[in-house]
Amino acid sequence: MYSTVDAAAIGGPGGAFPAAPQPTSSDQSGPDTGLIRSLSAELRAASAPIETTFLTVGETLSQTLERMTAIGGRFSALSMLIDSEDGAEACRRLGTVRSVTDGLAGNLRQTLTDLTDLDGTGADMAALLATLAKIIGEITALAINAKVQSVQIRTGSDDFSVFNREIDRLHRLAEAATTQAIGRLADLRTTMSAAKDGAGAFERDNRTRLDDVGSRLQASLDRLTAYRHTAQAASQRFAGRVEEIGRRIARCISDLQVGDFTCQRLAHIGVAMDVLALLADPPPASALARDLRWLAELELGHRQDLSAAICTLEIRQCVEACADFSSQVASLKDNLEALARDADSIAQEARELFGAGGDIPAAGRPAGRSVLHDVAGDVDRALELLHHYRRSDDIIRRQVGEVSGGFVAMGRDVLAIRSIDTDMRLMGLNTTLKCARLGDAGRALGVVAQELRACSRRTEDMSKAITEAIHAATDRANGLDRRSGTNHRVAMELVDAMTGSMDCLKRLHADQMRSLSTMTGDCAEASKVLTGTVGRLGMELRLGGFTQRFVDRMQPYAGRGDIHAPGISDDLNRLFASLYTAERERNIHSDLFGGLQGGREQIGQRQTGQEQGGEIDEFFL
Repeated sequence: MYSTVDAAAIGGPGGAFPAAPQPTSSDQSGPDTGLIRSLSAELRAASAPIETTFLTVGETLSQTLERMTAIGGRFSALSMLIDSEDGAEACRRLGTVRSVTDGLAGNLRQTLTDLTDLDGTGADMAALLATLAKIIGEITALAINAKVQSVQIRTGSDDFSVFNREIDRLHRLAEAATTQAIGRLADLRTTMSAAKDGAGAFERDNRTRLDDVGSRLQASLDRLTAYRHTAQAASQRFAGRVEEIGRRIARCISDLQVGDFTCQRLAHIGVAMDVLALLADPPPASALARDLRWLAELELGHRQDLSAAICTLEIRQCVEACADFSSQVASLKDNLEALARDADSIAQEARELFGAGGDIPAAGRPAGRSVLHDVAGDVDRALELLHHYRRSDDIIRRQVGEVSGGFVAMGRDVLAIRSIDTDMRLMGLNTTLKCARLGDAGRALGVVAQELRACSRRTEDMSKAITEAIHAATDRANGLDRRSGTNHRVAMELVDAMTGSMDCLKRLHADQMRSLSTMTGDCAEASKVLTGTVGRLGMELRLGGFTQRFVDRMQPYAGRGDIHAPGISDDLNRLFASLYTAERERNIHSDLFGGLQGGREQIGQRQTGQEQGGEIDEFFL
């Protein structure tokens, strides 16, 4: 380290002092060689860890700078995840699901209304069929009366046996068709009532939930949109923050030059110790370097004064170097601790933004919660409700299909009644004509025949009314069936869309948790490394201990001479002016012994070197 002065020439480290007679106690006023060598060894021991430690700190800071740059990239990637293809697709599908869900809720209410109307139509048809059954009952009574009247007619030309058989057959067919239609309607009303009750129960139990699904999905969509904006803003803000952290790390790296400067200042103190060794035990002039031979020619008194001045100067240089170094190291520690806090703060901010403030799982463990996780949960609950909607809708669709088919069958029954009614009307007309030819003998039977024709007309009117009601109910049932089928397909498509949306959100969440786990792990590692580096910066305590011992052991010799004797300032200037590389060293020297007058060329060269050193630092960074 002490390369400014030839170590071999002055007996510095690595060199051997030339043999010389030991001074007597009477001429020994400065520190002896044993003390000087002991302090020089301690000086080297205190100085040695500085360079090694600061190199390690520099490497750590460089790695931290790279790590923080990577953390910034991961933070940006996390922010951009929601704007990825999966994120955009999830938002698009949620928007579609929201509108379709509102439509399903409205269709459910319409289905219940239609089923209620169909149930009312069934009640009306039941009344019509009851009236028709009553008319058929009247026809049955007339048929019996007609058979009685026809038996009383005695004529050889007219035979009413066919009339009796047909009127009996027709009224029985009409009675059977009516009874069958009434039975079908009773079954239909039971089915319609079950469908209406099922739809009513579903609406009663799930209408609010189905409406809530739309609201929750809209809230989820709004939350995702706000989350995207927040993530984008956080990414921009964090980019500036990472740049600032990078600049702070760069300044810390630049501040590490204090280690080099301190080592140089301690090396200069070591050179002064070597000069003290020459003054304590002067070798022959021929054994010294040419520019130091003048030391061997000094008178004893002047040598004692010069030794005291050097002791005074180096005590001050050592104390100031230690104080400056301790101050710089304390500042460096503060910066490193602040960087460690920044790393922890970044991890916490990322957890709050991307992890909903929860704990972030380690690699290989299940993903934790996040905004995306919560939204996926909302979608999952909506999906469960839609599955329930589909199951209920399947039951209602089957029942509506049964109702529609039942009305078709009832239509056939009523058509049969109308056909029977036509035959009965023709038969009544034929019988009326025959009775008219018989005169008074056929008058009673003619009256019965006319009554049969009147009942037939009433039956026809009632059948038409029932047919119209059946057609209207069938159209309504078919429309309900078509709408139910459409709703079913929409629900299936909605389930597929929601499943796809949830898959997108789950993929995003898994990717986000992996990236977040990696990023927070990097932050934790950076914080751990920086904190450990702070712990290694304890060499200023060692230097402080040496400084105290140095002052205690050198101070007695600083007063054993006139440090301001004539020529002392020039000798000090001649010895040390060209060594100094720090402005602080020159100022201390000037404060004690006046301004430096020698070595201006060398000083200028060293100042230029320091400026170039700044360029080297920039290259290093």
